[in-house]
Amino acid sequence: MCDVTPRAEVALPADLSAARRARGFLRETLCRVHQEAVLEQALLLLSELAVNAVRHGAPPVRAVVDCRVRVLHLSVSDGSRERPQHRRSPVQAESGRGVDLVDALSEAWGVQLVPSGKTVWCDVAA
Repeated sequence: MCDVTPRAEVALPADLSAARRARGFLRETLCRVHQEAVLEQALLLLSELAVNAVRHGAPPVRAVVDCRVRVLHLSVSDGSRERPQHRRSPVQAESGRGVDLVDALSEAWGVQLVPSGKTVWCDVAA
């Protein structure tokens, strides 16, 4: 299904404009099959990963989009080794639900620690 779409990677700014840049990058690189099937869900998930990396991580911040046969693999890396945390936010809170959204909307997700920081990834079923 995505044999012709290469893995793509981009540096993101270390501020809240990272979410907008990540969404634009996703729209530019996502294959037609995944765009038709999961674009809106993938935009939301990649935005959440990017915002969390900026708010709770450290530079440098990078995003990766990898179209695979049955899933779209999204990841954001940053320079902090601190793992994301589930927080129970009050209903009226304007933030604090990023990890819960990733958990609820993705097929799978996880964190990979590396010497230079971490990568938070999620898979979106196609």
